[in-house]
Amino acid sequence: MLIRLAVWLLCLNALAFPQRPRFVEHRIQNLHGERFAGYALGPRTLTAWGDRVVQWEIPSGKMRVRVKRAPDGFGEGGCLLDTGALVLNEGPPTRALIWLDASTWQRHVIDTGVDAADILPATLFGRNGILLIHRGAQVRFYEIPADPAQPWPRTEVYTFYTPSEQGGLGMADVDGDGIPDILAGNDWIKAPTSFELPWHLFAIELWNEEQKSALLREKLVNGAQNLVAVQRSVPRARLAWFEKPADPKQLWIEHRLEGALELNQVNSLQVADFDSDGRLDLLIAERAGAGRLIVFHNAGSGKFEPRVIASGLGIDHAFVTDWNGDGRPDVVTIRKDAISWWESVPLPSVTAR
Repeated sequence: MLIRLAVWLLCLNALAFPQRPRFVEHRIQNLHGERFAGYALGPRTLTAWGDRVVQWEIPSGKMRVRVKRAPDGFGEGGCLLDTGALVLNEGPPTRALIWLDASTWQRHVIDTGVDAADILPATLFGRNGILLIHRGAQVRFYEIPADPAQPWPRTEVYTFYTPSEQGGLGMADVDGDGIPDILAGNDWIKAPTSFELPWHLFAIELWNEEQKSALLREKLVNGAQNLVAVQRSVPRARLAWFEKPADPKQLWIEHRLEGALELNQVNSLQVADFDSDGRLDLLIAERAGAGRLIVFHNAGSGKFEPRVIASGLGIDHAFVTDWNGDGRPDVVTIRKDAISWWESVPLPSVTAR
């Protein structure tokens, strides 16, 4: 009877305190000096670009080369459209913004002289296109024309006048008026009531002391009630979550998370419930310094507990996806020597007999 009671208590404890998984690395592709500047995740594909454009099937890992070699290479900015087509930003001298047809992978120029590390698909007032931040200073919208092979109409949404370049881009209804707003760097940009009217800028926080201070990775969570942000291009990067005040036009309430970790050039920030406790955890990856892959487990009440999954990696990109379809969030990393799938493996649990 006592043994059964002890086993029951152990099971109850496991339910009350979900176990944190371990991560097992599987190499998808060894790399030999090849540069991958950016990536996009489709329903069953991983697309990466840099010196060329390559796609991997999920979960088989079978690779297909879509663009063998780009003369000027591709920069970090790019996105996958619903049609499967790809928008990319080529390097100098032209810095062309291009559209690659999903069926032929033929190159078509959208615009030239573009320098954008942040690009995402967007719909503004029924108009389908892409948003980007040009040179860390201008939010632009390019509308997809009836013939996407032709130049795309461009609209300047907002121009920043701050000491720092702005980085990090998203869309959400921040103020609850039913119209999606734009998240860009330190700020959110309130949408007007129609496409032709001006947008209005409001600061979330003031990380703008230096030129790279406002280059961020950021995620709006909990129905746009909170923002998680990390500086992506500086040593000793700040990581924090921000609580939206009753009036979102005021500065948001900052809660710092990095503690004594001294994060270095964090180019990846993702959110997922890794331990199935109903709370969103944070995934962080460093390009420099210790080169760590870190999960900040959400302990509730605004507290996060960091756990280093691996170090010495120097990760260019890390993101969350259920690679093998088992219902658990896995991690994929892109670094200079390999693309890897980090399988989330649950720890053994006690079962009653």
